Amino acid sequence: MKKLVMVTAMVVVLLGIAVLVSACTGSQTPATPTVPAVTQEDVTKAIDAKFTTYDGKLPLWTIQPGTAPRMVELTIYFNNMWFGAQAGNWDLARFEAYRSEEASKAVYVTRAKRIDTLKPWAESALPALIKAIEAKDKAEFEKAYDTAIAGCNGCHAASSGGPLKSMAPFKITRPTAPLFSNIDYKGP
Repeated sequence: MKKLVMVTAMVVVLLGIAVLVSACTGSQTPATPTVPAVTQEDVTKAIDAKFTTYDGKLPLWTIQPGTAPRMVELTIYFNNMWFGAQAGNWDLARFEAYRSEEASKAVYVTRAKRIDTLKPWAESALPALIKAIEAKDKAEFEKAYDTAIAGCNGCHAASSGGPLKSMAPFKITRPTAPLFSNIDYKGP
């Protein structure tokens, strides 16, 4: 089935190129076979389908970072978010929540098999953090933060695959020290 989809997508792309070349040259010789009508929309859909569906056999997909680098990013963002909120720098905390959303979305594309566990967490934990941040409510922020990291740990405990049988060894806690000594968490 995958091969059929891949071949069909490639045929549509090639037909689209043929139509574009024909349109640019303004002529068809009698020796040129008649090409079925293919719209630019058809070509765009075929390309989008090919490059938004994970296929580990394509070089483009084999070079995409996996879930682990996104988790490192989330660790950085959550560290900065924590210390920003603790210092009352709600703009910094909000920016880090935004970056956490973006890192999660990247996993949806590059590691679709992780969507079922990551997306429910992101759709509940991140809005709760954002709500507390936008309200500048430190107590609610800490509650949402603790809930978010409990969700991380639950996912890690239930997770398997990769080089480890379980991700449970990656237990997340509240940070006790900033990762970066060169950030003024109080801000301006």
